[in-house]
Amino acid sequence: MHDGKGCPLQAGTIVEVVCEDGFGFTMRQVAQVDGGRYSSWDWSHYPELKRILRYRVRKPKGLSLLEDRLAEIRTPAQGTPKTTTPKTPVKA
Repeated sequence: MHDGKGCPLQAGTIVEVVCEDGFGFTMRQVAQVDGGRYSSWDWSHYPELKRILRYRVRKPKGLSLLEDRLAEIRTPAQGTPKTTTPKTPVKA
C-alpha cells in the first residue's frame, strides 16, 4: 500500500500501479516513474490527479532475458572443453 507522501522510487523505474480517480473508479496500468512534485504519488493533488493506492516494481521481459543470458555466460560450463590440435602444422 502507498501512503501518498510522494514517490519512494527512482525516476525511470517501471511500475504497475493501481490508482483511483476523482469519481472513485480504480484502474491498473503500467507506467514509468518520472519524478517531480506534481504527480499522482502525492495525494495532496487529489482529485485533480489520480491517487496511487498501491504499486509493484516491474522488470521488463527483455531485461530479464538479458540478465539470464549474462548469468549463463558468467557461469562456467560443466566439464572441460575438448581441445583440438590442427592436422597440418602451422607455418610461421
